[in-house]
Amino acid sequence: MSDRAQERVQIWAMRFGLLADEDAARRFDSLGYARFSAYWCPTASFADMLLVAEWITVFFIFDDLQNLAITTGRLDDYDRLRHAALRVVHERGVTGPVPPVIAALSNLCTRTFPRNSEVWQRRFALNLELWLIGHARENAFRQALRSPSPEEYPRLRRDACTVLPTVDLAEIIEHTELPDALYYGPAYQEIIATTADIMCWTNDLHSLAIETDAEDTINMVTTLRDHRGMDLPRSVVEIRRLIDTRVTDCQRAAQSITAEMDALRLPPRIRNGVRRCIRDCQSAMAGMELWDRTDTVRFTPNDELREPRTIDYGNGFLDRV
Repeated sequence: MSDRAQERVQIWAMRFGLLADEDAARRFDSLGYARFSAYWCPTASFADMLLVAEWITVFFIFDDLQNLAITTGRLDDYDRLRHAALRVVHERGVTGPVPPVIAALSNLCTRTFPRNSEVWQRRFALNLELWLIGHARENAFRQALRSPSPEEYPRLRRDACTVLPTVDLAEIIEHTELPDALYYGPAYQEIIATTADIMCWTNDLHSLAIETDAEDTINMVTTLRDHRGMDLPRSVVEIRRLIDTRVTDCQRAAQSITAEMDALRLPPRIRNGVRRCIRDCQSAMAGMELWDRTDTVRFTPNDELREPRTIDYGNGFLDRV
């Protein structure tokens, strides 16, 4: 089903002008962004999985465009794109001529926001804003040629990584809605934070060869080197230890959330939805490590294989924002 979703998302991306031709589509397929969505949607309907696959694809495209802006020294242009995206989120979609990636984001907003209550919509919009602001903060560190401290790094990466809005999308595909009193309670917030930390730090290890070559300051290995004097082998060991610790934290939070649901007297329907959302997070954490290694060329250090990262989404987005 994930390969089928990848094919459908490519058609959708081409419809919005994100992939100019069949050659771009073939390169896009090797990145496999939509295939990653299957890990977030282990039991969802194909239609719901496709919606998440399109969101995840747009998230990755923004990340690719951010990387392009960094390497070409055009972060001001990326900021204009980011502000255009914020407008789409605030207005729940826009009309008129816009860059392809903004048109795709607008399409997703118009189809997604109405599917849950206004309470959920405010939460989803906030997490989308945090994602875009997180990109701005990452870029500020990069421009300063500084790495975040070990204390700052987890918060920065959580905001910028899109795990927060994707966790919200889990409620959509599970046809449920968490009350704010539970969502903002300590257990679910810890589940979100640990999901983000585990996925981000796993990504840091898989992308290390690429980001070391590019001297990217947004990587936990760089943070441990700059602030704690650790060499590469020690950093890798430490990151794996931190990941193991966060796995334990996540399991503990998943167990403790029952007491919070009891205190709120949530009905069985909501409780079952919460459990399904937690299961989706657990599936995504395990799946990302596998996807990084086997289902994408995104983290391949070989320049020829990594060429799809340079797809010109929207035929020159930097000149059209």
